[in-house]
Amino acid sequence: MSNEKQIVYWNEVAGPKWVRLDDAMNAKFANINELLLSHAAARPGEAVLDIGCGTGTTAFPFASAVTPGGHVTGIDVSEPMLQVARRRSATCSNVIFLSADAQSHNFGGEKFNVLASRFGVMFFNDPVVAFTNLRSALAEGGRLCFVCWAPLRVNPHWQIPFDIVVARLGLPQPRHPHAPGPLAFSDSAYVQNILTDSGFSDIQIVPTAVPIIGETLEEEARIACILGPAAALLDEKKADDSTRSEIRAEIAEALRVFLTPQGMISPATVHLVTARK
Repeated sequence: MSNEKQIVYWNEVAGPKWVRLDDAMNAKFANINELLLSHAAARPGEAVLDIGCGTGTTAFPFASAVTPGGHVTGIDVSEPMLQVARRRSATCSNVIFLSADAQSHNFGGEKFNVLASRFGVMFFNDPVVAFTNLRSALAEGGRLCFVCWAPLRVNPHWQIPFDIVVARLGLPQPRHPHAPGPLAFSDSAYVQNILTDSGFSDIQIVPTAVPIIGETLEEEARIACILGPAAALLDEKKADDSTRSEIRAEIAEALRVFLTPQGMISPATVHLVTARK
């Protein structure tokens, strides 16, 4: 089953947006990066597959972790994001980036020791097919480790902007709760079933609180109106520039609750997912 809709979206809409915000997003998710890297626990000599690698933010630390003797393969469908990753890889000899769909890509018999992902596995059209394919590329005893978003209600950095847009423009069109998107894996029981049906064992899904690091109120409001649930609803409602500006100002004021002397620190919750072949 094709991921064509997501491939188009990540090449024409979300990928270019992310590239523009890449530095800010990497700073926001620094604690989540550390969570993934520490629990994946890649070791020298191992082979790592970074799924939905984007601009390479986690691929390069993995490449350092598996040195000497190991290597990292990043895979993504977003060519705009991969272009950034490839430019950054010029000085890193043990990482390569594939422009391919992990749901259907033939890995050619290569066996990875670690499958890892930061927010890159929630966009498959058929998750069981995807994870079955990925498991086939994992060595016996190999490890799966990824982070995905927990429900919206425990992620106020998204919930607050979303509620403001709903109050101004109305609810979004109904959609399947597990449709491909950032919150597709927010139901841990659903993720458990996917991984079980895909043949994984020793599955653990742990809700994990991790702070999101922001810059200014204005910058956080701007990001919320470009990426995430609030942004998606603004696009769905075809909000004009004036409305977007008003909503952005309202979001900035509402996010003031997370402003500390150390900057913007917003509580967030992800699911830390681990399993084995």
